[in-house]
Amino acid sequence: MASEFKTILQKPVVGTALTVAAGIAFFFNCMLLPLVGRAGSSAPHADKNRLAFLAALGLTFALAALATWSKMIRRADDKSPLPYWSLGLCGICVILFVLLMTGRLAI
Repeated sequence: MASEFKTILQKPVVGTALTVAAGIAFFFNCMLLPLVGRAGSSAPHADKNRLAFLAALGLTFALAALATWSKMIRRADDKSPLPYWSLGLCGICVILFVLLMTGRLAI
């Protein structure tokens, strides 16, 4: 089972599809940013806003991490380039998570 999953992840189209999906999820996350901003954090349903943003952020990070993993597996075999975009998106997701947890997005 694990070798079949690895074989599927090594295909270039899978890494590209995951990267594109992560990018689309990130743009969706950007549209949800006002939910945890100044106006959204002071609303009576701020907890639901925060949970929705956290769920979208988790999905974005999961897709970006899977894309990075897929491309790193392929890179080990054919020496393809380092997936800078996917790694950068993972970093942005981590930064957004830290800012969300510390309340800095609500300023």
